[in-house]
Amino acid sequence: MAKRMGLVAATVMLVASATLAGPTVGTAAAASTTVTDVTNTATWRPGGQYTNTVQIHRYKKSDGHNYVDSWAVVLHGPAAYYYDRSYDGGRTWDSFINRVYTQNGSSLPEKYDDGGVWYRACAASEWLGNPYGNPQWGYNIACTSWY
Repeated sequence: MAKRMGLVAATVMLVASATLAGPTVGTAAAASTTVTDVTNTATWRPGGQYTNTVQIHRYKKSDGHNYVDSWAVVLHGPAAYYYDRSYDGGRTWDSFINRVYTQNGSSLPEKYDDGGVWYRACAASEWLGNPYGNPQWGYNIACTSWY
């Protein structure tokens, strides 16, 4: 019992001294560089072939603002690859922002993602027909979540 009380007292003293001393350099550095890091992936299989992937990555930079960037891996292409941009959380949007055509893979430029601006990354196999007028999600078109 005395041994257990000594262990409890030592633990309390250790916690108290750490609390009184404040954050260590490692903790302070970690707090100043903490980022909101979210990645979302969507896939589609044009022609039932290989799985193509489009991803979006949302993160906070040292300036305190959120940004997104994106990349696609196209094993069965070509594919149109672009951002959609919304100012109302995805209810309505502008499409084909920074559209590129890729056969293998590509990345899209970084975008500022604060102040009511939302982005998602999309890729479409236009050679399979009209993926915009008749979107067959997961077959001829794929879009990530909005960030």
